Amino acid sequence: MSIFIGIVVLIETVSSAIIREKADFKLSSNPKYIVVGHSHPECAFNDSLISNFKNIAESAEAYFYTYFKTKEIIKHNPSIKVVFIEFTINQINESANSWIWDNEYISYRYAQYSSFMGQKDEILLFKKNTNGYPSLFSLSMKKNLGRVLKSNYNFSEDIGGYQYLALSKTDSLIKSASKTDTKQLNKELSISEHNLYYLSKLIEYCRSKEKKVLLVRSPMHQQYEGFANEALFLKILNKKYAKIDFLDFSEFPLSNESYFDLDHLNYKGAKVFSTFFAELLDNGLMDKDNKQVFIDIEMKAFGQDADSDKQ
Repeated sequence: MSIFIGIVVLIETVSSAIIREKADFKLSSNPKYIVVGHSHPECAFNDSLISNFKNIAESAEAYFYTYFKTKEIIKHNPSIKVVFIEFTINQINESANSWIWDNEYISYRYAQYSSFMGQKDEILLFKKNTNGYPSLFSLSMKKNLGRVLKSNYNFSEDIGGYQYLALSKTDSLIKSASKTDTKQLNKELSISEHNLYYLSKLIEYCRSKEKKVLLVRSPMHQQYEGFANEALFLKILNKKYAKIDFLDFSEFPLSNESYFDLDHLNYKGAKVFSTFFAELLDNGLMDKDNKQVFIDIEMKAFGQDADSDKQ
């Protein structure tokens, strides 16, 4: 048994070392800007409408995995100068822990990025999912060995991207929604220190590579229940990330038909928002001393123009 375990560990160690050396995260578009995070930016930023921009966000992706992915992307794409990181309440509350180590999510993501993890990262996953970890290790070994045997080191086609959503469930959700107890939400909310830890590591890495890093919050419907915890969200933002530019588009003016649900844009909303965001970049957003003031002014003007068109 000891010999067998030793052989398995050796195969995984050697194959991971080869993958780290030969992994290809090169983006064909040579972008200047990238946005990372979970499903909110995945559905909001249509990168075909934004020059020099690449969306590599992915649904239910914890900062734990975003950290490893983004590190490799930055290493392989020197054209990248700016990294936008989605920062919303559902990424920092305790439920985000499940995205890191629950079987539903880890079975795919661990095998994808295990070669780029360190010992402390592996120990965290083992402690939090002791029963599932052995099978995950086996799955990762098979996948990594398969990459080596097939000389398949291309990761760039499986790292996330813009998600086109055609439907709108917003009106029906609003009609069926029950009243939210705001006090109870604030009382019950706990923070995922693990996810925040890897967000901080990601910010530090970007800065060490002289990349401009900004936090961003994508548009959300005014009835999104996460707003009930806005005070706590802002408290964490100001305590931990006060020195990082925060671009808040949560109140971007959109109609119900522009949303898939209360916190994701469909293709209509993404088209409007992405066009607006592209214009902000073209009009010097990155050079503004107070970026949020500039954004708020432009959002207000956009909303007024939209109201005028309706009239």
